[in-house]
Amino acid sequence: MKPAIRYIIISAIVIITVVIVRWFFIGSYRITSDKMAETLKAGDCVWVNKLKGKSNPGQNRIVLYSSPLRRDIAKPPLFIGRCIGTPGDVIRMGPDGFRVNGRLLPNAPMMQPTFRIRRDIKEQLLTTMESLRIPLRDAKEDSVSLIFRMSLREKELLTRNLSQVVQIEMIDEHRMSYEFVIPRKGKALDINETSLMVCKEAILTEAGDAAVIRDGKLYINGEEKTYYFFRKDYYWILSENETEGIDSRHLGLIPEDRVIGNIWYCWYSKDASRRFKKIR
Repeated sequence: MKPAIRYIIISAIVIITVVIVRWFFIGSYRITSDKMAETLKAGDCVWVNKLKGKSNPGQNRIVLYSSPLRRDIAKPPLFIGRCIGTPGDVIRMGPDGFRVNGRLLPNAPMMQPTFRIRRDIKEQLLTTMESLRIPLRDAKEDSVSLIFRMSLREKELLTRNLSQVVQIEMIDEHRMSYEFVIPRKGKALDINETSLMVCKEAILTEAGDAAVIRDGKLYINGEEKTYYFFRKDYYWILSENETEGIDSRHLGLIPEDRVIGNIWYCWYSKDASRRFKKIR
């Protein structure tokens, strides 16, 4: 075989192999938001493991996925988040964070809950916050307290730098408590008020025009259903930034075909310390 022909054949094999690997197994993506800034920053370039398996997507892994609500466009927006729940897991949401099968996952450091602090130290508080570059978010006052939002990391920093010991109390204004089971393919899920709230979009997408939700009840082809068999596996994925991030609290359950895979490796970042870093 002539060297030129051999070179062309080898080059073609290499190109085909690279295309197959990138299309089916590994993909390179650029992060476009800071919603997981504790782990990845905007501008970071990552490898994503696209080969689906028992641990991909894996519980507590950072994953790349697309919105299940944008079925009308060819390339729906991509999001990153931590896979909190996998098919069959029991999720309980409460003021202290999420519990998965009874195990507590504390609130993320970038979450911005509401805090209350004594009003009589307002001047000292504002001075300290300004020096630490902590913004005063959604502030309001009552007769004894100053109320505002900040992240858990900012709260820790503020506590260390105030000149006197002050109780900074976290209050919960909006978070409701509820418990639900993440749907598993081929398994029946009891239909109740909570499961309908969480699974509404998934059921309507799977069942199409045959499904109707009316007065808190599910009807399939006009017949009321007290359970539903799902056709896909689903996941519960959360951002580290609860206030600004888009995740399952906004998009609902993420079906298996919308999860691209575990984010495996950061191969480029403006921050040299983040380059060639495995993502956990």
